Amino acid sequence: MGITLIPSGRTLTLLGAASLLFLVSTPLALAVDAVVLLLCFLDGRRTKAPSVQRETSRISALAAVTDVVVTATNPSARSLVVRMTDDLDPCLRRVGGPGGADEWEDGLRLEMPAQSAVRCTYRVTPRTRGFLTLGTIHLRTLSPWGLAWRRSRVDASHTLQVQPGVRDLLRERSGYAIRRKLRTPGPRRTRQWGEGREFESLRDYVQGDDPRAIDWKASARRRKHVVRNYEAERSQNIVLAIDAGRHMRERLSPVRERIDYALGACMMVASRAQKFGDRVGVVVFDDHIRHVSPPRRADPPALARVFAGVETRLVEPNYPLAFATLGRTFRKRSLVILFCDVIDGSVSRALVNSLTRIGRSHLPLAIAIRNPALEAAATERVAEPDLAYHRAAAEELVQARVTTLQVMRQSGILVVDTPPGDALARTLDKYVEIKERGLL
Repeated sequence: MGITLIPSGRTLTLLGAASLLFLVSTPLALAVDAVVLLLCFLDGRRTKAPSVQRETSRISALAAVTDVVVTATNPSARSLVVRMTDDLDPCLRRVGGPGGADEWEDGLRLEMPAQSAVRCTYRVTPRTRGFLTLGTIHLRTLSPWGLAWRRSRVDASHTLQVQPGVRDLLRERSGYAIRRKLRTPGPRRTRQWGEGREFESLRDYVQGDDPRAIDWKASARRRKHVVRNYEAERSQNIVLAIDAGRHMRERLSPVRERIDYALGACMMVASRAQKFGDRVGVVVFDDHIRHVSPPRRADPPALARVFAGVETRLVEPNYPLAFATLGRTFRKRSLVILFCDVIDGSVSRALVNSLTRIGRSHLPLAIAIRNPALEAAATERVAEPDLAYHRAAAEELVQARVTTLQVMRQSGILVVDTPPGDALARTLDKYVEIKERGLL
C-alpha cells in the first residue's frame, strides 16, 4: 500500500519550531527533530482504524439517484477522528452527502465517540448503463496524541447494475397516450377481427360489438344475438433485435442515447409478453453479433441484466449477418421487433433487403427512433450564411430517412416512426395491436 503513516499538522508545527534550534546548535536541533519523528512513529503505530461497512442497492436506473450508506464503528475505549472516502466508477457521479459531494472527494471528517457507530449517507447517479463499481474505502485515522494520520483501506467492492429506467422514460414521453393499458390478458370484448385469435367463450351481443363476431348458429338456438369472445394467442415468439451500431449511439437527451430508449421499450414489451405468455428472444448486434438469447418464457429481470451490459460502438451495423443469425436461431414464425434508425443510404438499403427477406418466414416490425434536434435543424430559420449549409445537410438527412421508411412500408414491413419520448408507448401499443388482430 505504500506509506501508512503521514505526519499531522501538529508534527509539522513541532518540526518547524525545532528548526529554530539550528541557530543555536545543529546537533541539538537534529536531536529534537529525531525525538519528534520517533514520537510520531510510535503514536501512529498505536492507532487502530474503525471497522467500516457499505450498503447500497444492487440495481439502479439510468440517471436515477441511489443512496449509499457507509457505517463506521469505533470499538475502542477512546474517541477517534477519521477522514473517509471511497473509489467510484468514473461513470458514477456523487451528488450529495454530509458536507456535500466535494467533502466526500477530499475525505469526509468524522469525530467518533468511544464505542460508537456513525452512519453516513451520500447519493450517486449513473451517467451510463452497465455494471458500475463502488470500490475500496480509504481511511485516515488520527493518532491518540494527534501526531500522525494512519492510512488504511477496506476492500469493499459493490457492483451497481444500471438498467435503462422505464419509469423515467415514461415520465419523459411527449404526450402520446398508451391506449392499450397493461391489463391482464384473458376474455374480453373485441371489436377487431383477426385470423389468429383463440376462441374463449360466448356472450350476449351489446351495442358497439363488431357484427362479424356474431355466432349465427348460437344466436339461432338462443333466439338472440350472441357474439364470440376471443383472447390473444399465447406462447408466440417475440424477437427483440437491437442495433448497437453508431446510429444508436447518438445522444437524444442530456443523459440518454438512442439505444437507451430502445432498451426501455424492450423492457415494456417483455413485461407485456410475460402477461400474454409469449416467449422472448434477443439479438444484439453491430458489425458482429454481440448477444443471442433463444426464445424462452419472458423473464424481465434476466433481460434487464442483459440490457444493462449492452454497449454501442462506432461501427456500421451488419444487418445481413444479424438477420441470417436470427433466421438460424428462430425457426418458428416470430414477431421480429427491430430497434434502429435509418439515415445512411447504403446501410438503409441493406436493412430494407434484410427485413424483406426475413419477412418471408417472420413478421418484421421496425421501430425507428427519430432525432428531434435533427428535425429542428432542418426547419430552423437561417440567420447566417454558414447556417444555410447546416440546414441543407439536415434537410437531406431527414428526407433520406422519410424515403427509406416509405420503401420499407411499401415492402410490407410494419414501421413505427416515433420520437424518443414516445418510443415505449408506441412500441407497446403496436405489439398489443398485432396480438389483438392476430397478425402473427
